[in-house]
Amino acid sequence: MTRRMPKVDDLIQSEVADLLRRHVKHPVLADVMLSITRVETSPDLQSARIFVSIMDDTANAAEIREALERTEPFMHRELGKRLHMRRIPHLKFILDRSIAEGERIASILREVAPTIPPLTEDEHADGGRDA
Repeated sequence: MTRRMPKVDDLIQSEVADLLRRHVKHPVLADVMLSITRVETSPDLQSARIFVSIMDDTANAAEIREALERTEPFMHRELGKRLHMRRIPHLKFILDRSIAEGERIASILREVAPTIPPLTEDEHADGGRDA
């Protein structure tokens, strides 16, 4: 991979996030908090995979993904106006559940943490290792 691709990915991520926040008027996307977690653009710039995390647990993920796919032609056209590139990749939206999964794990750890006994002075002295 060239050094150019991460720059292109970052630029597309920034522009897509701005378009979603300020210019996309799809009713399904109006009240949903989305986060663009990463972008992976193909080396030939034909396509870009946009990883989107939904911050609302009650939202219908399939409906949101469909709404994002419907906005792709608009976003592709707008990216063409904003980016100074010969080829603008077509966008493919992929739901990224990593943030939700991380929150689920953190919640489990918070539940388990009170049941773990604190280290004694002797355990602190030897770094918590068994003797």
